[in-house]
Amino acid sequence: MNNGNRLARLQPLFQPPEGFFVWMQTVQAKGPLSEYWKFGTFVSWADQEGQEGFLYKLFFEVNIGVQLAANRSREIGSWASLLGLAMLGATALPEVAELPNLMEVWRQRLYSLLEGVVALERAVKIIREVYFDDYEVLFSDVKTELASCRERTRLLIAGYNLFAETQQLEPIDINGIEEYKGSRVKEFIDQWVAIAHSDDLLMRGRRFEARDVVISWLKESKLVI
Repeated sequence: MNNGNRLARLQPLFQPPEGFFVWMQTVQAKGPLSEYWKFGTFVSWADQEGQEGFLYKLFFEVNIGVQLAANRSREIGSWASLLGLAMLGATALPEVAELPNLMEVWRQRLYSLLEGVVALERAVKIIREVYFDDYEVLFSDVKTELASCRERTRLLIAGYNLFAETQQLEPIDINGIEEYKGSRVKEFIDQWVAIAHSDDLLMRGRRFEARDVVISWLKESKLVI
């Protein structure tokens, strides 16, 4: 009997959402998100209130959302690195020397990069505590990628601060950003929850309610007028 069949037999013994949490930890132990297509199986959640179905959708929405955000962070980090190289070689590049605000552009890009990573980490922490009973919500590879984003960003900022010190320019206060409580945390959470809620309603045949959830989120996030 495979793990999926065992879980199907055990599910009636659990009260929602314990059955989902058992499934979540089981599937995380099987492998990373990148290989889920190899071992993933369809799961039907029978609770009448749809709590486990919603958590199922939210679980994947958070993991995929973090992975996509981490990929974007890597791209931004690459641009920040290029800006840094341009600044370090500015004396040999007349076209760069003609851009007096390049140093500030480099600083702002790095600041925004760290701000985004901190917001992403904080959003995952809140989601985990509020919806997942403080169980680990990320697949192992997604968790590693998020940690790599933080380390990559830290090294980029350390390099910038060393350069800023030699040029008597304003450094980036990493500790200040660590206390970040801006709207980006809420934006991550609202998006993940809204999409998961809508998907769950759609799976249960409640199409108009699913539509309304998405429209409401779009209006609140000012993505539509």
